Amino acid sequence: MVRPRNVNRGTRKKPVPEWEQEEFSSRTDIKLAAQEVTDIGSYLGELSESQLKKMGLHSELLEALLLFKKMDAGPAIRRQRQFIGKWLRQHEEELAEIRARIEEMEERAKQQNLHFQKLERWRDRLLAEGDEALNALLEDFPQADRTLLRQHIRNAQKEAEQQKPPKSARAIFQYLRGLEW
Repeated sequence: MVRPRNVNRGTRKKPVPEWEQEEFSSRTDIKLAAQEVTDIGSYLGELSESQLKKMGLHSELLEALLLFKKMDAGPAIRRQRQFIGKWLRQHEEELAEIRARIEEMEERAKQQNLHFQKLERWRDRLLAEGDEALNALLEDFPQADRTLLRQHIRNAQKEAEQQKPPKSARAIFQYLRGLEW
């Protein structure tokens, strides 16, 4: 019996090189870097039209991305994706700016998610602890309306007991969101 060669052979992923670097060690690295740039173009194609316009993209790229968004699945969308990737590879200075804007957008989204999680923890704490949590909240946010929050907390607790939809809990979250954000 012949033993297969690849048994117990570990494979590790090679890091994808940056497209902007001067030299590549192999054709595979060139292809991986080019595919990464094409993937950036696909990511841009998933953004909304308003987000694309806010990014301040070159008019030719913006036009290609808007056309990409309108296309249905099929070979034409693949060609358009390749066109966008090629355009980005030919305009490396734009590519660096686009990468920076994408990282900035992702960081902003991450900060917003953390903020919403903080508000959700406050809401859950208010519902679980009641007045103790409300006093702690008012220390952090003295401008908050104590009576309105108490009313929402009581209503939310009643809704939870009666197994009704959490309308008041949502109202607490919206009120907390309006306090700080």
